[in-house]
Amino acid sequence: MNTDLPLISVVVPIYNEEQELTNLLDSLIALNWPPDRLEILAVDNNSTDRSLSILHTYPITVLQEPVPGPYAARNTAIRQAKGEFIALTDADCIVSPNWLLELWQAFDNPQVGAVGGTLVPRTITNYVNYFEGCVFKSPNHSRGTARIQPYVVTANVMYRKAVFDELGLFDQENFSGPDVEMSWRVVQSGHYTLKICEEGQAVVQHSYRTQLKDFTYVLERDAYGWFFLTANHPQMAPVPQPLKYFIKFLIGLAVYPWTTIARVIVAPIKRSPRWELPQDLLKLAVLWHHFVGTWTAKLAYQGRQPPRLLR
Repeated sequence: MNTDLPLISVVVPIYNEEQELTNLLDSLIALNWPPDRLEILAVDNNSTDRSLSILHTYPITVLQEPVPGPYAARNTAIRQAKGEFIALTDADCIVSPNWLLELWQAFDNPQVGAVGGTLVPRTITNYVNYFEGCVFKSPNHSRGTARIQPYVVTANVMYRKAVFDELGLFDQENFSGPDVEMSWRVVQSGHYTLKICEEGQAVVQHSYRTQLKDFTYVLERDAYGWFFLTANHPQMAPVPQPLKYFIKFLIGLAVYPWTTIARVIVAPIKRSPRWELPQDLLKLAVLWHHFVGTWTAKLAYQGRQPPRLLR
């Protein structure tokens, strides 16, 4: 047994991922990390496709969590994890061979509680996944701003197991935002810090959405979750106001169609890929769905309508 390196637990929630799953699992098996210092915990979260049967064909630990939601699944694995460090990624990702090594090397002092790696698009096939992965760049970590505290996201992150032991598990009641909330708990703890690797370190390839309806649903879901998150933690980030999004949308409505026309005109000269051309119109979609998500969240937060069920 290799005792020079720590035992690391890799946690992946699974929900109807039969199309992507083998790519992820193959990349995890090929990691540049001693097999005797690695455990892979995959948690099936009520899949109705072949995901569970695919999991059982790999030399990994397969768990099941009936409570719906990726954070409920992650918490189930974290409770059983034996590793000193816990790395998290998603089923629609492919990890690089040195992913664990480069994340672990960033824990260069005992105060580092979590480290986020680099997220890059796996492929670009149309205007939707180009915008989400290259322009909007979501999901991704944030180094923070003057008004918003930094955070890391679960598509590519490693935590000390001690962080969960001391600060608790993810808030599994919400589908959107618990990774940010956990990050802020780390920041507020006073004895742990967050760290984000330099670009190109600890790379994970992420598959972004190709359907506009899926992308816009996630925009509303995340805006809804962000409102509740900031309303409950106003000291970490300002609570968004629906009116501001609506005003920005109106301004964008007057500007972005013209910038789109300009992109189309210069495209033959710049030899722009076709998927770059609608990006300004998608910025309009972002503003509109952030307005809708924030507005419905505000109504629910004030008790004026029932809370939304999110997945």
